[in-house]
Amino acid sequence: MGKFDILDKKFFGDRERFAELINTELYHGKEILVPDRLKLLKRSYPSLASSSGEKVRDVLMQDTGQNICYGLEIETESDYSMPERVMTYDASEYEYQIREIYKAHRDKGEYKKYRDKKSRLKESDFLIPTVTIVLYIGEGHWEGKMKLWEMFRVSEQVKHQLGRRLWDYDFPLIETEYVQPEKYCTDLREFFQAMQCRRDKKQLKELCQTERFRKLSRETERVIAVHLGNDRLFEQVEEGMPMCKALDDWMKEEREIGRAEERHQTMQKMLQVGLEEDLIMSILNCTKEELVLAEAGR
Repeated sequence: MGKFDILDKKFFGDRERFAELINTELYHGKEILVPDRLKLLKRSYPSLASSSGEKVRDVLMQDTGQNICYGLEIETESDYSMPERVMTYDASEYEYQIREIYKAHRDKGEYKKYRDKKSRLKESDFLIPTVTIVLYIGEGHWEGKMKLWEMFRVSEQVKHQLGRRLWDYDFPLIETEYVQPEKYCTDLREFFQAMQCRRDKKQLKELCQTERFRKLSRETERVIAVHLGNDRLFEQVEEGMPMCKALDDWMKEEREIGRAEERHQTMQKMLQVGLEEDLIMSILNCTKEELVLAEAGR
């Protein structure tokens, strides 16, 4: 399991964050999920498609008040097979529930009819419905398929002829760069804000200087750092350096790399026009000193 998986599952598996995410994006801000009624479930299902022989849920939360399960699959890349994956996760959850019901009835010797034993369920048994949401933390829009129908190569005529006999399967999608952070009260606001300005270092630095951002927990700083896509930044935050200081160091290093590249390109152009190397170095050193003075005067 990589650092993305470990950090994401813990961060989004928090009941308060999870409730706010689902209420905001799925229920248009209505308080349907209440953190105190949420129960985090650990699930892994048998799978031939996985190298480990099992599929593991990123986050699965049961709303014990309404008796509904919500799955959250966290993706950093688009996945063309996502509709089938979601369908498999949900079907596997129902199979898991049936097996648990079957074991309970069997252990208590409650199967009196062959029909019940064959079904593994009694007529009075019910399953807990499951809704799986995909959270896309990658850049831009999700480019994967969102409906099972999109994975079939059949004509519109065939679709029309089969109608509802050819069942579709889709999923709710949350795209990190297109949510409205101001709708959030938890530190999900800062997480989404950071993701939306990760390509704009100036905007990211301004965000880092806000009061709310300076008060972020270590857990939130770590999950933001890992998704900003800079290993050095993440290492510094992981070692205990405050996010704002780590960002400053990262941006300083980026400026120095840019200046070194610019210096190299300038030198190559001067060599091409016939200037001697000693003269070029004198010009470049003078320019470097001026840049240092200008930086100090800011």
